[in-house]
Amino acid sequence: MDRFTQPRLDDQVLAATADRGQLMAPLGIRGRLGDSEFRRRVWHMAPGLLPILSWAIPHKDPLSITFKWIAVGIIVGLAGTLLYRYKTVQREDEKHGVSAVAGYAFSVLFTLLLFPAHAELGMAVLVVLAFGDGSATMGGIYFGGGRLPWNRAKSWAGTACFMLIGGPLASLAYWAESQPRVEWQTALCCGMVASSMSAIVESLPLKINDNIRVGVTAAICLVGMHAVLIGL
Repeated sequence: MDRFTQPRLDDQVLAATADRGQLMAPLGIRGRLGDSEFRRRVWHMAPGLLPILSWAIPHKDPLSITFKWIAVGIIVGLAGTLLYRYKTVQREDEKHGVSAVAGYAFSVLFTLLLFPAHAELGMAVLVVLAFGDGSATMGGIYFGGGRLPWNRAKSWAGTACFMLIGGPLASLAYWAESQPRVEWQTALCCGMVASSMSAIVESLPLKINDNIRVGVTAAICLVGMHAVLIGL
C-alpha cells in the first residue's frame, strides 16, 4: 500500500494533523505515519502472526476440520472487527473498507481451503499480504526516493521494501509449514517469486483494490511455483 506522491492528499492530512499537535516525535514510527495510518499498519500486519500460531498448534497435512475452523475463525474474526472499526483507519479517499478487508481475508482463506494438503501456500499468501504489502507504505514514507515511472503514486523504496521484507518472511512461512519439510532453496524460490510479482502488480495504476490484486497474485505464483518445483 505504498502511497508516496508529490504532492499528495496523505501528506496534506499529515501536515494538518501535525499542526494540531497530534503527531509524535518525527523519528518515531507512529509520528511519521500518523495515528490513523499507524493503526492501519498494525491491523494489516497482525494476521501475519497466524503462521507463528500454527507452529505452536500440532497439526498435519491435510488440515483437519478443527484446524480449518480455527483458521477461519481467526481470519473472519479479525476481518469483522476491522470492518466494525474501519473509520479509525479509513483514508480520505476511501468510501468503505469492504473490498480491502474482504480481498485480504478471502484470498488467504480460499488458498488454505482449496489446498488443505499444502497449508504452506495459504500461510505464505497471508505473509505476503501482511508484511510485504504492509511494509510498502512505511518504506515509501521513511525512505522516499524516486517515484515509479508507470505510477507516480508509488515509490521505488516502497516496492523494494515489499519485495525484500515480504519475500524472506513468506519463504520462512512456506518452509516452516511444509510437511514434509522442503529444502530452503525451494521455499526461497516460492516466497521471493510470489512477493516480487505481487509487488509489481501492486504498483500498477489499477482501480482494483491492492489487497485483492496482491492476494490473487501471490496465490497464483505460489501454487504455480509449488506445482513446478514439487507438484500438487
